Amino acid sequence: MINFIVTGNCRRVVSAVLLAIRSFTDAKCIVVGGASTRSLRWSGLCKRQVTVDIDGGGDSAFVDIVHRVADANPHVILIPADCDAIRLANRVRASLKVKTTPIPALPTLDMFDNKWTFHQFCSGLGLPVPETMHFVSKDAMDFHAIVSAIGLPFVVKPLDRAGSTGVCVVRSAEDFDAAIMANTTYDYGPLIAQRFIRGDDVDVSFLSLDGRMSALAVQRASGSRIVFQHNPSLEAMAIVLSDASGFHGVMHVDARVEEGTGKVWLIESNPRFWASLPASVWCGLNFVAESLMPPPKGAAMRALVAGSASIRHPLVRPSAWQGMLADRGRRGRLLRAMAFDPPALGEFARELPATALRLARTRVPLKAWPGKASVVKLPGFRGNAL
Repeated sequence: MINFIVTGNCRRVVSAVLLAIRSFTDAKCIVVGGASTRSLRWSGLCKRQVTVDIDGGGDSAFVDIVHRVADANPHVILIPADCDAIRLANRVRASLKVKTTPIPALPTLDMFDNKWTFHQFCSGLGLPVPETMHFVSKDAMDFHAIVSAIGLPFVVKPLDRAGSTGVCVVRSAEDFDAAIMANTTYDYGPLIAQRFIRGDDVDVSFLSLDGRMSALAVQRASGSRIVFQHNPSLEAMAIVLSDASGFHGVMHVDARVEEGTGKVWLIESNPRFWASLPASVWCGLNFVAESLMPPPKGAAMRALVAGSASIRHPLVRPSAWQGMLADRGRRGRLLRAMAFDPPALGEFARELPATALRLARTRVPLKAWPGKASVVKLPGFRGNAL
């Protein structure tokens, strides 16, 4: 029996959703996604993978696939994992006969998935966002006008690209010319130029149900760990965003804590699931499970305010081996899924050279005796690190 249809274009995000599901159930999944998800056909986390153009060219095929699955599995639930999948679900919503996890309406999605309209929305609410300028293309940009308005350094970004694609930190006129204006491969547009906030990245993830905050977590990267913490300022901002937009679904908001002042600035939003999702699962808050089984109306918000999770592959962390073998709970299930799923093993193979280098750097002599070999000291992990 198929219980879940996970759809999306981004393999990393789809994989994170599959891991979150496996941590609490053996329910069967299928993936319906773009070409980048094809490698998941080898994954033990889904029963099969079906490649469909989910950017507008395969809507009818997608509906047919979903209905064939639903005819044999009446209780199947559709989980749109990324923004492309949410747009698809909105386009075919009237034709779908299956339950779908909470997703935002298309106008709300488009507003949060665009760096300029997100900036405008936050500004209208009085939320702290860096000074930002909008340009239809790089040809419309003038270095001296930007510096006069927002100062140096500043960041140039495409409006609708994920991750760090097209992101450039400009520290001088030479930087601007070499990285953007004279760079023929830099052909993004429209663009924003935004004041660079010196400080540390901090993110807030949440599930909102028709504007009511249901679950929330604030995370920061610390070396090879993701650390969860209480941040009243950022949590309050997330609640304002949720309430003012009537947001329905999950969102991951990028922010920065300014060096020296401690002020939190909102940078951009991702109105979808996120690649680091398994970290909160490890620490006790599973946003996929929360989306599948929303709490009753009036229930208190669930907040993850402490804990940490490693982002390294479990097989290169001896402290994780016992849990992989003996833990029958959600953490053990998550470790085994991360360690032994074929696509994950491929990532492990790619990580091996860096791991070997880290181990080489930790070599310390047991005793400075001539002719004696050195002993490798393995890095240790403490607390509740994944």
